Amino acid sequence: MKRIPWVRAAAVGVCASIALAVPAFAAHQASPTARTASTDQGAQPSLPSAFRAPDVPVAVATPPSAGPATPSPGPVKPSKGVTREEIRKAQELERYWTPERIRAAVPVDAVRAGERGQDPQSAPDAPGRSALFAPSHQVASGVATVGVFLIRSEDGSATPNQFCSASAVNSPTKSLVLTAAHCLKGGKPYRNVAFVPGYRGGASQAGQPGERPYGLFPMELGKVWIDERYLSSSPSDDVDFAVLRVGPNSQGQLLEDAIGRGNTLTEVPAANLARREVTLTGYPGGQKTPLQCTNATRAFQGRFMEISCDGFRTGVSGGPFLEAFDGSRGNLVGAIGGYKTGGLQDDISYSSQFDNDVFRLYQQAVTDAAPDTVNPLGDATTWQHATTVLTGRFHSDSVRNNTGDLIVRWSDGEVSLYPGNRAYGLGKDIQLEKKGPAWKRAKAVTAGEFTGNSTDDLLVRWADGKLTLYQDVNETNKLTHAIQLKGPNGTWTHAEGITAGRFGGGNTRRDDLVVRWSDAEMTLYTNVDGRGLHAEKQLAKRKNTTWSHARDSVAGNFAATAGDQDLFVRWSDGEVTVYENVAAKGFKAEHRLRPAKSAWRYSNLVTAGAFGGGSRQDDLLALWPGGKLVMYGDTTANALGRERLLVPARIS
Repeated sequence: MKRIPWVRAAAVGVCASIALAVPAFAAHQASPTARTASTDQGAQPSLPSAFRAPDVPVAVATPPSAGPATPSPGPVKPSKGVTREEIRKAQELERYWTPERIRAAVPVDAVRAGERGQDPQSAPDAPGRSALFAPSHQVASGVATVGVFLIRSEDGSATPNQFCSASAVNSPTKSLVLTAAHCLKGGKPYRNVAFVPGYRGGASQAGQPGERPYGLFPMELGKVWIDERYLSSSPSDDVDFAVLRVGPNSQGQLLEDAIGRGNTLTEVPAANLARREVTLTGYPGGQKTPLQCTNATRAFQGRFMEISCDGFRTGVSGGPFLEAFDGSRGNLVGAIGGYKTGGLQDDISYSSQFDNDVFRLYQQAVTDAAPDTVNPLGDATTWQHATTVLTGRFHSDSVRNNTGDLIVRWSDGEVSLYPGNRAYGLGKDIQLEKKGPAWKRAKAVTAGEFTGNSTDDLLVRWADGKLTLYQDVNETNKLTHAIQLKGPNGTWTHAEGITAGRFGGGNTRRDDLVVRWSDAEMTLYTNVDGRGLHAEKQLAKRKNTTWSHARDSVAGNFAATAGDQDLFVRWSDGEVTVYENVAAKGFKAEHRLRPAKSAWRYSNLVTAGAFGGGSRQDDLLALWPGGKLVMYGDTTANALGRERLLVPARIS
């Protein structure tokens, strides 16, 4: 597939559209911690350890008692810290979302014409209920913690009043709701977004609460947390969930003060996607009365939860998967979405796996952290076309801050610079060379400090053996300052790999070259500069039986001792090794990081830089099949560093 640069840039506006599109409701004036006080809801029973996830705030592990399942008659006391402005906003929202508008709202997730769902995969018999389709039934009285999620679209749609399903989540803020990310991610402007818990369609009987028994809760401006991988131009269905914060209702009640305790967010390991008894609830289009079903779930593709329940047509997206359901609340183990945005058949529904990804969003919401933004690196569709990756200090800010940047050469000949952000990440790319035939002929490229000007240079070996040094590459110079070190020749056509580093040239610059030749010979050139190559030293003899199996070799600071740099090598059989201080020790001081036949035999490209804010060049960056880009920060000669996923793999 041809790489199209504008595809990577096109995703930049998506997150902004969500932030600007949500209703203009004021944020709480009080801090979240100020709203954690109990409002006579009783003791706090502890949650079984099986339902606890790592790094979850204590409030989740010890939720308050459920509280009332039905609204209290008569006036209610406003929650502590609620402002008059917040109440006014809720009253304004109620004036727009009349009962007639709510009844007429249409599902956000209409099934796309011509698509067919995948037949349910057979699975081992799960304990408990049947894995066949289970009957569903309406819950005319509603469910306190489940409701319609109302959205007023501003994209000129003939049916602007739309909805999904959603559920309340227990939290210290008392104000969190979880729904499907695809209900909000679409590049469309929205307003008047609201959660209506316990909604039930139709007129109420005398003396009973109406269609909106707990009121409407406005979504707060900019308080939507969606994984950056779902915000990309190719959303990852692994993370089709969104956490959002709502303001108080028109009576001044926070969500969990009105409905009682929300559902308890619960971790679901990949090995436990098949679960005994799960209750599914959602609002099918045209019905507006919650539909409910209980059945066993199955694992689907090893990353989704699948359930067979009759009649869950469009409109149910975002509805909860609940375990230990007591009729009002339970343990929240999923939300309708994920595979094909929840499935393409009315009788089969899916959920993305609730793992650390959903808890990360939850914690962002609890702590009021900044929501994710669109990944500046684009998606895996782009990174599948990377043919060369290398690191150095190129951008002006990176030179000042001693930070590593990434340069990528693509299959269409384009060359891009990604500035480092000093936090194990990368910023948006800068084009150094337009796509074309010239850089397709580059056979080996490395980066080093050859000319002594702090800004790093590129050294390129071309198909005809020519060596070119591009001096002081940055966002301004780009690739304009070229010095020819060698003209076309027959010797350097055999240089299969070149690695620049500080390998014993007698100075502090990274101006030495380790070269791997086609006959497996390894040589070291020290103090390469704008005048050419100088002293050569043999590190491994010709036609040896080892170095013909080397695939990637990069310089870095992996050993504990300071001084000259080490050489990281990935071998064809998956072994990964670090050779400490090759200038002084050659290839004798070997450290094995991964054994033969490890997963590293499948990796495509590897480089190393200083991306974590320090000056040590010890952060490995690896490109894997499917366009997956991973950083291993603070790698040592004895262990790979912590894995940080920069770009998730493409999933077909």
